[in-house]
Amino acid sequence: MGNLADSLSAAFAARPDPAAVPAASVAVVQDRNEVAAAWGADNRTLFQAASISKPVAAFMVLRLTAQGKLSLDADVNEYLTSWQLPGDNRKPPVTVRHLLCHSGALTVSGVPGYQQGQTLPSLTEILDGLPPANTPAVRRDGPPDHAHRYSGGGYVILQQLLENVTAQTFPDLAAELIFEPARMTTATYAVSRPAKAATAHVNGREVDWHVHPELAAAGLWCTPTDLVRFARVIQDAVAGQTDALLPRHLAREMVTPQVDGWGLGLRLSDHGAHQRFSHGGYNYGYKCVVIGAVHRAEAVSVMTGSDRGSPAIGSLLAAVRENTSWRDLPDSQDGPTW
Repeated sequence: MGNLADSLSAAFAARPDPAAVPAASVAVVQDRNEVAAAWGADNRTLFQAASISKPVAAFMVLRLTAQGKLSLDADVNEYLTSWQLPGDNRKPPVTVRHLLCHSGALTVSGVPGYQQGQTLPSLTEILDGLPPANTPAVRRDGPPDHAHRYSGGGYVILQQLLENVTAQTFPDLAAELIFEPARMTTATYAVSRPAKAATAHVNGREVDWHVHPELAAAGLWCTPTDLVRFARVIQDAVAGQTDALLPRHLAREMVTPQVDGWGLGLRLSDHGAHQRFSHGGYNYGYKCVVIGAVHRAEAVSVMTGSDRGSPAIGSLLAAVRENTSWRDLPDSQDGPTW
């Protein structure tokens, strides 16, 4: 790890299309040693994590499951009090597990966000596709548990469910269940832009970032260091550490394929000692990824303030693979980037 920071800097300097990716940040953890670097930013600059918001929300669900407040295989309508999933009196019902692994046959794959200053819809308006929401209603249009269909809408349902079950706001609940105990010290689900945040770029042009009231699906602001610490709490729980934030059986559920290579909130790759979990993120003007080894204390996250961040991410992942003992780390984004 000694020369890793220099190798990362060289990889970023050699990135394709430098003007399109003016800012990036990376964090690597191996055997609990953290290395972080940033360019056009610093190590405490926040980026939109986009869809990496989803596995963080999934972990919150699992913590409440461990506390006996939720059951993974219960009908979601048993927990929803301010809104109900229409038509879910059919059998089998859509369950919490289906939402976590995108197997609920639900509509609305992605959420584009809203312009700054625009009137934001409530969660129920988003779920029913009512103005000022800019996405269709979230609905079930087939039998659950048959196939994977990525649904950001399903995670909006989870956000509503978590608030109904706990009577807490989603940002406050995230701080309690994951940010504070995992030492994700700069992470926030605040709707407003943090004071120290990377500028968004689209096609090499600076743009105004979008607001995401769909917090569980796309609303997380954080640093790569926050994300590798999140990966470490998953690894600790899978390993059965006594101070882990999840019991081992629930952590193993998270990294066990449920449908089409998906665990609970995570994309899974490879097998045995080489198994990895990952998730990508792509919001307007931001691109990022987090990857972790399931059975070893290795994790990496790269975040960029650009829609063209993929080549730079690939170069940085390759530098990590070539300058650490993590030889089975891919040099491309390992999961989806919605």
